[in-house]
Amino acid sequence: MTEPKRIWDDYLTPRDKEVYAASGYGKRGGFGSRPALFIIDVQYNFCGDQPEDILEGLKKYRTHCGPEAWEAVKHIEPLMHTAREKNIPIFYTESARRPDMIDSGVQVGKSHRGTEKTVIEGTHATQTVAPLAPRPKDILIGKRKPSCFFGTIFMSHLNFLDVDTLILTGCTTSGCLRATCVDAYSFNFKVVIPEETAFDRFQASHAVNLFDLNCKYADVMPTTEVQTYLEGLPVREDVAVG
Repeated sequence: MTEPKRIWDDYLTPRDKEVYAASGYGKRGGFGSRPALFIIDVQYNFCGDQPEDILEGLKKYRTHCGPEAWEAVKHIEPLMHTAREKNIPIFYTESARRPDMIDSGVQVGKSHRGTEKTVIEGTHATQTVAPLAPRPKDILIGKRKPSCFFGTIFMSHLNFLDVDTLILTGCTTSGCLRATCVDAYSFNFKVVIPEETAFDRFQASHAVNLFDLNCKYADVMPTTEVQTYLEGLPVREDVAVG
């Protein structure tokens, strides 16, 4: 049976495909029984205020990821609603900076974002987009570096809620989503990335990082499969939040 075409296929060389077939990478790790949904950096400064061409969006938000961001939101939203129905924990990142940007550290010297005011905490730019707005009972993790595990209490929450599977959505595939995925795998969580819910400003980075994450650290699968998994879970009664 022929494997369905994947988003990364056009970026792989013939040798890459041969190595992948021979090496045993990409095996499914599977789901656990106590998942959490994680919505990473799905903010206006990454998505724009509405779907638009990325070059147009970059005039306002330097972190803009193009119309693919709002397409991803459409796929995240049903997962969010099902997680709420099942009382599954939902985490969000708050990726923002203080006005003097001191908490950006070396990032100021690495990119033009160091002088951008569309990353300032408490502004419209750094809010989660309205269709995915968190409720009071959801858990917001403030972060300043790519991985949500770095310098935060994220792991403490996961331990307290007895989470064994992280469903990662959001952006960017090559940045914060990837860094969080690798750390989650390193802490022995099962990691699932619903393919249509991840996005990046660079098309090649998006595709190749999904390939690499699927090879080694996560199950990258159609969002419909993740939705079916969530719908099949019982309502969780022991979540002590809210």
